[in-house]
Amino acid sequence: FDRIKEYGIFGEYYEKAEQKLETLTIEEKIAQLFVIGNSANTDYTELQKYQFGGYLFFKEFFNEKTEKQVKNKIEQYQKASKIPLLMAVDEEGGIVVRISNNKNLSATPFKASSQIYNNGGFEAIKQDTINKSNFLNNLGINLNFAPVVDIANNPKDYMYSRSLQQDKDKTAIFAKTVIEASKGLGVSYTLKHFPGYGNNADTHIGSSIDKRTYED
Repeated sequence: FDRIKEYGIFGEYYEKAEQKLETLTIEEKIAQLFVIGNSANTDYTELQKYQFGGYLFFKEFFNEKTEKQVKNKIEQYQKASKIPLLMAVDEEGGIVVRISNNKNLSATPFKASSQIYNNGGFEAIKQDTINKSNFLNNLGINLNFAPVVDIANNPKDYMYSRSLQQDKDKTAIFAKTVIEASKGLGVSYTLKHFPGYGNNADTHIGSSIDKRTYED
């Protein structure tokens, strides 16, 4: 308890982390802050050279691969790294499914959070998180850049189709439900996007100015 109080929720591992850091060069310490995009053709050269923190796998990486091929490739990346890698993906469900749209890996793609909630409430959200976590963990993926916790109520909003499409109170329960359901299953989750898209435009293709009030 004292260690957690002094160093935070990762206090139990603080000393081990300090010992590991002492074995790294300054370049490797900096590289550990980065998660690098991985395409279908990414080899091990940069990983072995820089020893960065992890990979973010895109749809192209999984295209037409079998479960065995995906697991073997991810395992090879892990073996090439001095420190276990974060293996990340955007597997939100709905229109953002990097893995489960591959029929070699999943019979059906994961559904959007709004559809799951409308059909079964938070209990269905919990079960979906468990299913998704087990699915990702089996492949060697240990970090999911999901769920989307933006509050978007207008179908014209860019983030509407990816959000829960509910108010702030239900969205908060949604976030808590996903995180609690994922514990102990080998996959971490990232609540995104901060500070929230609201009704703003797509920043993947340009800049966006948020004109909401501070109260909103």
